[in-house]
Amino acid sequence: MSEVLIKVVNQESMINLGTVLTNFMYPNLVIAMTGDLGAGKTKFTEGFLSYFGLEKEISSPTFTIVNEYKNEKISIYHFDVYRIGSIEEMEEIGYEDCFYGEGICFIEWAN
Repeated sequence: MSEVLIKVVNQESMINLGTVLTNFMYPNLVIAMTGDLGAGKTKFTEGFLSYFGLEKEISSPTFTIVNEYKNEKISIYHFDVYRIGSIEEMEEIGYEDCFYGEGICFIEWAN
């Protein structure tokens, strides 16, 4: 597994970075994001979703834990695991179906 550290200076740049990432997407892609509150994790996901015309549907999954964005091409799963305390809780929400399916997963608070 590779780790890349990229410094982004504003929300517009974070959206653009998410858009650029679409050039490297493939089924089963899992993107783990860390960063302080307000760092732009959701904005990054919004940029990625814009490639599929789904950017208007985005909302932070803070209370729902996972949001699914879908069109005829792909399913994208957007997790916020800040409140998850154990692997058992992840299993209860069915993360394996998302991680090992044909979709793409974004995980906020992955640490």
